[in-house]
Amino acid sequence: MYPVVLLVVSVVLLLVLISKLHLHAFLSLLLVSLLLGVASGLSLVDVANLVAAGFGGTMQNIGIVIVCGVIMGEVLEQTGAAQKIANSILRLVGIKRAPLATAITGGVVSIPTFCDSGFVILNPVIKELSRVGKIPYMVLVSALMAGLLTTHSLVPPTPGPIAAAGILGADVGKVMLYGLIISIPVIVGTALFSNSKFIRSRYPEFAEEDATSQQESAAYKATVKHAPSTFMSYMPIVVPIILIVVRSFVTLYGDPKAALSIFLTFIGTPYIALLIGTFISFLLPKKLTGEVTDTWVSTAIQKSAEIVLITGIAGCFGKILQATGVGPILADAMVKTGMPSVVLPFLISAIVLIAQGSATVALTTTAAIILPMLGGLGISPELAVIAIAGGSFCGVFPQGSYFWCVSKLAGYDIKKGYVAVTLTSFVMGGIAFVSILLMSLVVA
Repeated sequence: MYPVVLLVVSVVLLLVLISKLHLHAFLSLLLVSLLLGVASGLSLVDVANLVAAGFGGTMQNIGIVIVCGVIMGEVLEQTGAAQKIANSILRLVGIKRAPLATAITGGVVSIPTFCDSGFVILNPVIKELSRVGKIPYMVLVSALMAGLLTTHSLVPPTPGPIAAAGILGADVGKVMLYGLIISIPVIVGTALFSNSKFIRSRYPEFAEEDATSQQESAAYKATVKHAPSTFMSYMPIVVPIILIVVRSFVTLYGDPKAALSIFLTFIGTPYIALLIGTFISFLLPKKLTGEVTDTWVSTAIQKSAEIVLITGIAGCFGKILQATGVGPILADAMVKTGMPSVVLPFLISAIVLIAQGSATVALTTTAAIILPMLGGLGISPELAVIAIAGGSFCGVFPQGSYFWCVSKLAGYDIKKGYVAVTLTSFVMGGIAFVSILLMSLVVA
């Protein structure tokens, strides 16, 4: 039982360091990894080597993928392609189903971009929808918040699920496919909740028309006016997803020695597919300049650096946990309870999220905790990633930056923020939990 005690103490210490002492997640994970290694009786040399191996191994799997994904998202944001995607979905679904259209829009836009950025980009759209369509603003705020957060957590190439897949050695193509499947009931279910009488009757106000709203609306219209075509706007997102999913099918069913299989496997390798998507995104600006290929790329690399480092250091934590032998002990205990194996990763992820507020940290930390017990749980790495992702948006409280991003941009006080963000995120988590349980009956 000593390894289990060590795990519990290390997780508690990690959460205290991040949420109470406000030590950055990178340093917190590194410090806890070192202390855990020493406390478990490993030699100092072994601890140092395991930490290095954990960091390097994780970077090998997902480092380039995360950077390319963030670059692609930056270009989509700067060129107005994200706004063009939003407009196409709203036109397709229609203003009569604006909450559903808003949630779907958020889900699509957040595949390549951060959910915080997505809300900044699309908030002027839903304000205009609220005023023109006479739709309560809270309905659209909660629907957009949920749509953005769903795919941000569930669908690569956003950093969180990519990082968890890298740590657990999951097939990214399958994670994409599973994530998209689970996203459908979560987005649709949350859109229905957002449009329910509970929300509409309590918060019937439309978006206010003020100077700031007018400026946002004017800037949005100017951006869309100069944006690339709708077809081209989708291409940087769609092409990598297709390549990665095709690679998964070729790996399972293709002839590994055939030239076509080798080629499709190569271009469907996640970092190659994302690199192709990045270069496709360079076709979106009207003119390819140094600002696009240097300034925008530099900005994206700066944004991605923190996520890459946190992900790598979470790999160290997982490597040390593997060495302690805690995995088989917990996996065996889990099996004896009779609970479905997806419950544990979901619950751990939700607890980590509630404790410190970041979905990405919840995904990476939980993946590291689950790694040593994965073999005994009897589920695939891909299903484990999806279970972790579902828990990573179940309970967004004020300690998370996304809570304040949504609340402040919507002009809400903390009470309204609890409804638009926290309550809605629990609805999302509940739908995801049931959906993942059902999926676990079909796929291992």
